[in-house]
Amino acid sequence: MLKKICVLTVSSLLFAASLLAQSRPSATNGRVSLFAGAEMSTFNPDWGCVSASGFSCWDRHLLGVGALVDANHVFLRFGVEGEARWLHWGGPGGGLVQSNYLVGPRYPVLQKKLSAYAKCPVGVSRMTFPHGIGNGSYFSLAPGGTAEFAITRKVVVRADYEYQIWPLFSGVGGLPHRGLTPNGLSFGFTYRL
Repeated sequence: MLKKICVLTVSSLLFAASLLAQSRPSATNGRVSLFAGAEMSTFNPDWGCVSASGFSCWDRHLLGVGALVDANHVFLRFGVEGEARWLHWGGPGGGLVQSNYLVGPRYPVLQKKLSAYAKCPVGVSRMTFPHGIGNGSYFSLAPGGTAEFAITRKVVVRADYEYQIWPLFSGVGGLPHRGLTPNGLSFGFTYRL
């Protein structure tokens, strides 16, 4: 199972890299733009809360920081987003920690001074269970949306929502075996390179 996850993740990364390797004139007529940035996140870890909604159980949300890279107009109107997020604070207690390493396509729904994107990155998410009962790495799919507001030509502030799906999450001994659906909000900025 882990081998399949690794193969899928590597395949996704290679696919994203191949899109970035296109020459500008043939792929996008020179419109590729690359942004790098940072964000702060608040996520419902789908652990220790009856509701899996990203807008409930605020006292049990994991808090963290992330880094991201966006390449817009890589292939036609599609772009690529890569992100790493470390949710190491807060939560339901007992040392619960989640981290995400995701990459995938993003598509502009609206492009003005205020822009909106739909996205669906895939990758690996890690979880350290509370009270030292174990940890694991899981394939994750994270459909979501991003709203961006251009402050200047180079600086963009952004808000992001992701609904992560960890279909292969099997829990730990004695606990329910089902997928996990962490989801939440991130706020940050990007800088055009």
